[in-house]
Amino acid sequence: MIECLRILESVNLPAHIVAHSLQVARCAVTLARHLNNNSHRLHEDLVCAGSLLHDIAKDLSLKTGKNHAHLGAAILEQMGLSLVAPIVRDHIFLNESMLEAPFSESVVVNYADKRVKHEAIVLLDERFEDLLVRYGTTPEKKAHLQRRWKIYRALEQKLFAHTSIKPEHLAQEAAQVSWAVGHCDGSQ
Repeated sequence: MIECLRILESVNLPAHIVAHSLQVARCAVTLARHLNNNSHRLHEDLVCAGSLLHDIAKDLSLKTGKNHAHLGAAILEQMGLSLVAPIVRDHIFLNESMLEAPFSESVVVNYADKRVKHEAIVLLDERFEDLLVRYGTTPEKKAHLQRRWKIYRALEQKLFAHTSIKPEHLAQEAAQVSWAVGHCDGSQ
């Protein structure tokens, strides 16, 4: 975790994006731990590192207009973090074929990012309602977001069928996540 925070500091990521990333990490690690308690084999350090670094290029992309997920993955590849780069690349979009695959670190981080509105862990519906208001500026964009919302509802149902908690309890559970020094550094 400390290494990830140093990386974010080195790219001068704004504090509000770092705060968002910390919440995504809490959410994703909590979910990964619950899935692992049910015989899944998710690498929690990769989940944490992918969560912390998922928006590494967000500020840069706002200036360049480039896709921040692809740009972030490229940055991490250049840093030698080739295991974390695909998680960052895959954190924006989820297609229906990913619903059929076994759970991966990428899917958990992707879902967790959809549960964090700014710096708060919220329900999926609240997050997508916000996305519709902010980005549903045309009928086409609105329809696209509504299709994505439906896919994420299906993912949420599938994920939580393999945990001992309900989606509405994720925020409370995530608030209890504690970080071990050296844990979640992305170098695994």
